[in-house]
Formats: sequence, C-alpha cells, structure tokens
Amino acid sequence: MRKPLLSLLALALLAPACSTFGEQPAATVDGVEISVDDVKADIDAVTTNQEYRESIEDQYGEIEGDGTFDAAFAAQLLTLRIYIELLDQHLEDEGIEVPQDLLDQVEEEVRSSFEGQSGNIYDEFPAEYQETVVHQQAVIAVIEDQVRAEIGDDPEAFYEANPEEFAEVCLAHILVGVQGGLSPEEAEERAAELRASIETGASTFEEVARDESDDTAAAEAEGSLGCGSRQQLQFDPTFEAAAFALEEGELSEPVVTQFGAHLILVTERSIPPYDEVGDDAMTVLQDSLSRGFNEYVLDVICATDVDVSSRYGTWTSASCREVVPTLPRVEPPDGPIRDEPEAPSLLGG
Repeated sequence: MRKPLLSLLALALLAPACSTFGEQPAATVDGVEISVDDVKADIDAVTTNQEYRESIEDQYGEIEGDGTFDAAFAAQLLTLRIYIELLDQHLEDEGIEVPQDLLDQVEEEVRSSFEGQSGNIYDEFPAEYQETVVHQQAVIAVIEDQVRAEIGDDPEAFYEANPEEFAEVCLAHILVGVQGGLSPEEAEERAAELRASIETGASTFEEVARDESDDTAAAEAEGSLGCGSRQQLQFDPTFEAAAFALEEGELSEPVVTQFGAHLILVTERSIPPYDEVGDDAMTVLQDSLSRGFNEYVLDVICATDVDVSSRYGTWTSASCREVVPTLPRVEPPDGPIRDEPEAPSLLGG
C-alpha cells in the first residue's frame, strides 16, 4: 500500500519561524508558476484538519495557525509541489498519461492510509486537496511502474543480468576525522598525504590504519570493517558508493563523508552463486528498484531550472552536484517571511 506523500516529507526539519503570504509566485518551475495560493491551500488543508494536524504536531512540533505558518513547513510543502510539477512535465513530454483506473486505485489506498481514531481523516480534507494528494501519489506510482518495467521484478532474472549488485566485499579504511577541528578540506589533504605514503612504500596500509586512523575501533583491527554485501554492511551512501566501485586490492582516493576523509581498501571481493543468495535476492532487487526510482527522479528534478521566491527560501540545486547526489529542496529563510504591500486594484473596491 502506498502512503500519502505528505507523510513521507522530512517534517522533522521544521524550524520555529512563522510567515504570512504575499502576492508573487512562490516558485517558477521551467516557466510554470506555482502560486502562493497553491501553497496556502496546502497549508490550510493541513491546519484545518484537526486530527491530521494533531498527528503531525505530535511528531514534529506545533504548526502555527491564524494566518501564519512555520516557514520550514511551508518549504516542505512547496518542495513537494515543485517535485510533482517537474515530474508532471516530464511525463507529459514523454507522452505518458496517468490513467483513470490508477487514480481510482490510488484514491482507495490513500483513503485507507488516512484512517484515524474519529473516522477517515481523508474525508475531512477539502475536495481539491484530496485530488492533489491522489494525483501526487498516482504520479509516483506511474514512475515506479516505469522503473519496474526497466529493471524487472523476477529476482533470478535480475541476478543473471546484474551480478555486481550481489557483490560481497571485505573492507578496511583509514579515517582522518573532522571531529577534532579539521575542516573537510584539511582532512582530505591529510588523507592524500597518508595515501602517498602507502603508495610509495614508506608505510603499509596496516601501519597507517593502526597508527593514524581516527576510527579507533577499526584501527585495532588494522582498519578492518568486516565483510558483506551492501545490504549487510549499511555504510554511509558516499562511502558505500566508493567502496563497491573498487576492485579487489585497490586503494581509493580520499573519500569525504560527514565523518571526515577515508582511504578505503577492498581486501576481498566476490559474487556468490544464485543458490547461495537465497531470500536475499528479493531484498537486493527491491533495493535496486528504490535506487532506480531515486535516480529517475534525480535526473528529472536536477535537469530543470527552478526559481524560488526569496521570501520562501532558496532552491538547494548544489545537492545535485555532490559525489552522491541528493534531491534539491526549498531551504527556508532564517527569519519570518514578510508580506509585501498589496498592489492597489485597478478595479477599485
């Protein structure tokens, strides 16, 4: 069952700033405007649905009412509007329609997922907002179907076509951490010096890992992090992407994560036969479908110009250019969003 997209937003990032609405477009997406009224309608739909609002506030804190709203909450809703507008445009360009039978199916799923203590929360939303949520979910479902058609849904066939997805590696690393006050750039520079020492033969990887690594637990094992698949090891995404791209015996260039700069060594690499993969094959397939969906959405959203009104925040397009790209979003302003003076009406009144 698909969950309503609103519940999937990172609402935990809400900030305490409050805002009111002005007249200019909240955002322009490849020439298409997302109006302030669109965002306000989403805010009103949430804040006036008492049980749904309470369920959000129980998890993420209070949302202001009486014509004001939390700036980061508005940024989350505007981000979702931007995503769906971009995906809508892409599907239209590709000649892909959202069929009515899918809309009907999704509406039933959404209605079911909104069941609450006092009845169905979905029924308390305005009809226009109900249509918005169903359309958002249906767009996601269409894209999921596109990805599934490309990747497939048979675990054994997927294994035969993508054996590297099942790779198991044994890893070791050396960490130059940033917790001690080093900047990421300084940590990367120091890691490069340590790598040069290893490459020239002045030191062995094991010696540097034992004596220099800021990962003290791994240092005791000469940098070893153990063995396993992507699913078993569950590393930081940037670290994982770099590690599983290495050949056996290959030492990476410095890899910068939130923890610092790493030198990664793959000491063993193998691909188990299918009969040893067992039930994990479906897990690997599902992970691949999730990554495929994320890559599809990233490609669409990162390829298009988005202009966000400064009153609502900034569009974090730089995230598209990271080593492991992440979806851009509307980053809310530091302080409250202020209304601009309303222009006088030429019609009077």
